[in-house]
Amino acid sequence: MKLCIPSFLLILSLLLIVGCGGDSNNNTVVVQQGDIFGTVKNKETGVPIKGASVQIGAKMIQTDDNGKYMLKEIPFSNNLEIVVTAQEYKEYHDFVSLQQELLSFDVKLIPTQSPSTQILTVLSSISKDIESLDATKIPDIQSHFSKTYVAGDDEATAFGIFAGVVPPDYKSIPDIIDNIIKKYTKLSFEFVNPDVQFSGDSASIIMRFMVNAETKPPDPKKWEIVIDGKMTFQKQDNSWKVTFWGLISPFIKFVENPI
Repeated sequence: MKLCIPSFLLILSLLLIVGCGGDSNNNTVVVQQGDIFGTVKNKETGVPIKGASVQIGAKMIQTDDNGKYMLKEIPFSNNLEIVVTAQEYKEYHDFVSLQQELLSFDVKLIPTQSPSTQILTVLSSISKDIESLDATKIPDIQSHFSKTYVAGDDEATAFGIFAGVVPPDYKSIPDIIDNIIKKYTKLSFEFVNPDVQFSGDSASIIMRFMVNAETKPPDPKKWEIVIDGKMTFQKQDNSWKVTFWGLISPFIKFVENPI
């Protein structure tokens, strides 16, 4: 049987239409994505910040114990806003460009209160609580010390321990403070000219200790002591704790006068 030309052209047109329709199903759009990772640190000390929130668009994650984060499956873009927040730090905003599968992006947060100020606040609190000669302040004083705290073993520090103003270790703190309360009627205990140096999450301080005190009867005396010393601190659970206390020989001033 012969197929006429018009019929043949009609069949061919239908085949072409069906063929084009099949191709349209394969024109899928592929969204390119990548992962952004990095570390969030304290800008002043370089210490990694645990529990900081890192957000890009609708995706958010918290940093681990080492300050690290990774946000996955972020669509490629030249203008991604990243927001990082953490307690006791100023909020961080910036824009990043992601055009690859992996992008490293570290963040440094500025503390709302500098570590130096935090440590000086701890010293001020210790000083005021000791000077109060109030037994109810003993737990507050001990809370500023690390459980690993120890005093120096040099001659000058040994004298401070013997005089009852420097606790030899963490467990002795309540007894030392209690003895101070029982022994003195007046007490001025100052940390003067502290020079704070940081190394990661630790800090060392060289300063001058000035003590003016009056002991109770039956042997009332006035004591005036000035000596240089060193304390070290460590950041523990977002608080600076005293880990070491030592005095530096010789005494600048040591006066003992009967009242």
